[in-house]
Amino acid sequence: MQKQEHQSLGYQFTHEQENTFLFRTSNRILYEVRFKPSGYIFANDPALEPFVFEISIVVIDNPTGNRPPGDPLVPPTIHSIFRVFFEQHERSVVYICDTSDKRGQARQRKFSSWLTLYGGRTYVQFNDSLLDDSGEVYFVSLISKSTNP
Repeated sequence: MQKQEHQSLGYQFTHEQENTFLFRTSNRILYEVRFKPSGYIFANDPALEPFVFEISIVVIDNPTGNRPPGDPLVPPTIHSIFRVFFEQHERSVVYICDTSDKRGQARQRKFSSWLTLYGGRTYVQFNDSLLDDSGEVYFVSLISKSTNP
């Protein structure tokens, strides 16, 4: 796929390759938003496997060396990226989970508020938490377009 540029309500972003987007903030912080195929989550339901993606939002360049500050343009940028992704994957379900630094629940709350604020009735979201055998809690959200059959 060719690199495509998109304008959003937030920052301009590029669609670098299949399922990968980049944007740079006014603080020169570069974010990568990637949708990774994750059909293994529904391994018991093969019909769902092609429609499941895990999203990661990662700082890949931070010339400030400091923790990225709150930025009011990041949420609408993420929403615009979601919109582009869902245009290409009309019936997709996105799975979100990152607890590697023990801030998974805070991320889930923040992301849910962004989705509600910017997505309105376009998406439906189901939040839950899973406990693995070692006692680790994983916060998950399943997100789909409200028109998904």
